[in-house]
Amino acid sequence: MSMPQFPRFMRRRSGVILAFAASVLFTGAAPEHAHEKVLGAAGGDPSLEAVAMPCKDGRRALRVRHGDAKRTATLSAPYDTLTCDVAASESEGDWTGGEESTSWSLHVRTVSLPGGPTALLITHAAGFEHVHRRHALFIADAKGATRAWEGDEGQGPTSSRVEVQDGRLLFSRTLDLGEGAPADTWALSELRWDAGRKKVVTRPAEAWAVILRTEDSLSAVREAEARLEAGCPSAKLLAVDTNDFPRLTRDKWVVASFLPSRQGAEAELQRLRPCAPDAYLKRVQ
Repeated sequence: MSMPQFPRFMRRRSGVILAFAASVLFTGAAPEHAHEKVLGAAGGDPSLEAVAMPCKDGRRALRVRHGDAKRTATLSAPYDTLTCDVAASESEGDWTGGEESTSWSLHVRTVSLPGGPTALLITHAAGFEHVHRRHALFIADAKGATRAWEGDEGQGPTSSRVEVQDGRLLFSRTLDLGEGAPADTWALSELRWDAGRKKVVTRPAEAWAVILRTEDSLSAVREAEARLEAGCPSAKLLAVDTNDFPRLTRDKWVVASFLPSRQGAEAELQRLRPCAPDAYLKRVQ
């Protein structure tokens, strides 16, 4: 008796189904990559959740959702996806994945916007030789999840961070070239909730600098920076154009260490005094 013949596409599909069934039979569940992973949550019931969606074509979509609402949100591409091997780190809210050129890390935490809603803050860092970060704040409304703010680093050896200090939510960005032109840059902004417009707004934040040296040219300030770094090896120094800061004398160049609070700057000044006795404190914005 001849065996019944099935079309080729049906045989291929049957093979996939049988493989999936065998996985469930021997492990008791579908493969881990077939499930979504909740990476962090904020707010009440329903909560605002950051979710790594089930793996598809070698990637997981990164989504933020609010309960069963249809509208979800995410970060701008290419920070809106993760590799499938999402793994929890030792610290709560920290996740990693990928290998070398595809490596990434994710930090998910809850922040309270002064005078506004509780938000979910996601920092996605990706890259192997040059790591770049993208930060985003998400809030919930009647229609679902919304990306309320996003900050990136731009090109070059830039670093950034979002931190809460003295009740302020601050975003800092640093370009530290270390030598040559152009000059280094440092910027600090505060993220605030505008109750009237019901949105997150940014503005320059109060910031301070410990100034170690002032020069008339970039080449001279780079030479001073090299000498000071050799004498103060633990200092994080930048050579910047004073025109970048409204409270500094214009058309000069300084070697300085920048901080978001006067208290922190005073502590840094005392720490640097042994290797830079002429250093002084100055509010820069």
